[in-house]
Amino acid sequence: MPLKPVQLIKNRWVKHYIAGEVLIGNALAMILGDWMTHVFFLNRAEWLSRKVVGTIYSLDIFYGLFCTVVLSALILWYEKPVRQCLSLFYTDVTPQPDILEKARRRVLNAPYFLVIIDGVIWGVGSFLFLAAGFPGGVRVGLGSGLISVTMAFFWVEHMSQFFRIPLFFPDGNLSGVSGVKTISLKIRFIALFCAVSLVPLAFVHLTIQRYRHVQEVHDFPLEYILHSLESTLMVESGIFMVYAIGLFLFATHHLRRPVQDIIRVMNHAKKGDFTRKVQVYSTDEIGFAGETLNAMNQGLLEREKIKDAFGRYVDPRIRDEILSGRVSLDGERKEATILFADLRHFTPLVAVTPAKDLIHILNSYFDEISHAIESHGGLILQFIGDEVEAVFGAPVARYGHEADAANAALDMRRRLLTLNEKFKEQGLPTISHGIGIHTGPVFAARVGNADRSAYSLIGDTVNMASRIQDLSKTFGTDILVSQTMYDILKDRYDFSEMPEVRVQGKDAPVQVYALKRAVK
Repeated sequence: MPLKPVQLIKNRWVKHYIAGEVLIGNALAMILGDWMTHVFFLNRAEWLSRKVVGTIYSLDIFYGLFCTVVLSALILWYEKPVRQCLSLFYTDVTPQPDILEKARRRVLNAPYFLVIIDGVIWGVGSFLFLAAGFPGGVRVGLGSGLISVTMAFFWVEHMSQFFRIPLFFPDGNLSGVSGVKTISLKIRFIALFCAVSLVPLAFVHLTIQRYRHVQEVHDFPLEYILHSLESTLMVESGIFMVYAIGLFLFATHHLRRPVQDIIRVMNHAKKGDFTRKVQVYSTDEIGFAGETLNAMNQGLLEREKIKDAFGRYVDPRIRDEILSGRVSLDGERKEATILFADLRHFTPLVAVTPAKDLIHILNSYFDEISHAIESHGGLILQFIGDEVEAVFGAPVARYGHEADAANAALDMRRRLLTLNEKFKEQGLPTISHGIGIHTGPVFAARVGNADRSAYSLIGDTVNMASRIQDLSKTFGTDILVSQTMYDILKDRYDFSEMPEVRVQGKDAPVQVYALKRAVK
């Protein structure tokens, strides 16, 4: 669970640091760029007049102060909504939605804002130094500016991953903020490649060309020129190596941290834990992958919740078969065994039994017969008042479903006897039931209207099982089975033949049998 902003801003110093990290990071990048320009200038100032050198130094001081004031003012103006939100976060107050939205947009656009204003500063400065007499001022200024701008960009992104993104986007969804600029990983890597390879190579080339020009103009000894060139290249190469290592660390951290977070969440999802979320740090392809994974986990979590809720109203086996697509909701023909059980003399019992006791009796009975049916592979389709409808062999086909139904009925008989003993001890009335079983073809389908439907079995087999259950009242026995059931199970169970009887919906009389016990 994401931490609250007030938990992330631990004290006033942390708040001030987060508020000033863009200003601090940009200042450090500009100082680095200015120092590099100073080093490159010293390596080229040996053959300049004192007047030109003095002019360039004065310009460097005054332009540096001017840039410091201008950049600080621009950054403070740009960061104003961010600072407002940080102050509210620190006091555990939620900012107004419009201020928070504006602050979020500026947090994400901060690196690109710095690229624009720093680029303008370095571009103007390059031409000013060229006008002051700095040889190669534009090339040196733009090269140092590119290095400075790149460092500022990656520094701000790096620091945002630690503080600002978790503060302003605890739930991710960076792509949901409108008006945010983004750079793809491809463009980012191209810029990084240019900054750490092409720019240093260009500087080396320009340095060699500069010394060649000096040799041609001043006719210095070749040994002196080569020694100076070697010293200059060593200093510049050292600077570029440090710069490349710094950019490499920033860039790898920018990639490593979110990728590791994505892998962590994926490992949890692989184990069935969909509650974890990726902390999204950017709006590039990696950020998109993190947000997509979060959305996928949220969908899977909701699916699990629906699945669990579905299983409370529908047997989990029906639920799993439907959700997996193995059960056709448009209807299919199956061979199955249907069992109906109904409590006897329940209506008079309702009239004389307190409601609390009646519900206890009914729920206790349903608990026992449900265990009996499910322990033998049966599936309860529905409870209808004091009646239960169950099926064996559907929705998942099961060999020997006829015997499963018979065993379940015998188990129901045993459980009812035990339950009645408990009722006697509790001073409650005892109950009895009748069971009817028939096997044959059924039609399994989703039955209902457009708003509400249920998995049901329909057909003559279902109707006959219900009629046989009604006949148990007529014959005064607790378990009756059809002729078809008898023909399949007669060698494994003891039956008593009942007289033929007519039932509703049948022209010819039907033969039924009372199930006594299993043959040992």
